[in-house]
Amino acid sequence: MIEALLFDAAGTLIAPAEPVGDTYARILASHGLVHHDLQAGFIRAFATAGEPDFDHHSDGDLAERAWWRRVVELSVGQTVTDPMFTDLFDHYASGSAWRILPGVEDALDTAGGFRLAVVSNFDQRLHHVLAELGLADRFELILPSSAARARKPSPAIFLHALDRLGLRPDQVLHVGDSEIADGQGPANAGIRGHVLGRDVTDLAQFVRLAGEMAKQPRTTDDP
Repeated sequence: MIEALLFDAAGTLIAPAEPVGDTYARILASHGLVHHDLQAGFIRAFATAGEPDFDHHSDGDLAERAWWRRVVELSVGQTVTDPMFTDLFDHYASGSAWRILPGVEDALDTAGGFRLAVVSNFDQRLHHVLAELGLADRFELILPSSAARARKPSPAIFLHALDRLGLRPDQVLHVGDSEIADGQGPANAGIRGHVLGRDVTDLAQFVRLAGEMAKQPRTTDDP
């Protein structure tokens, strides 16, 4: 029986309020570093920056912060000063830097019969962002990768969520926008994952599907 729904954050519930490259260019220009067309650089950097080094940092948030600095510097093709990076990093800790994606609130309104959680490749800023956007209270658990010290598609972050919720893999469904992180990731932990645009068209369909599955009668093999 499906008891809980897990949601990715960025690209599923929320998105940057403006293109990341525009934000980078504006904030860096305020520090005297002028760059143009940083969006393409950011996309390349995000795809090639590897993973946070959780093993060599005492705190998961420090590992994520170091990873984001690597993304910024790969985006601009040079090192940045501490004040430059801090302004960029802190910008995305504010709800005003993000927007709720269309249909999210309506879908969550219809999911009242389920326990809800967020499982995201993010850091502790996510709690503040979702709170400022009015979404935090919708979720029983908000689990960023910095807290789990593991990123999707690793099964570790999903197993951490299951442990926090006290549920089995067959009792939850996950949804997100990434084929690898949100499709293969939950499968690695024995969880059924749905990818927006592939398995479901939107979150409303995902919630309806979960509702239909929850109504299915148990078989004699069910625990």
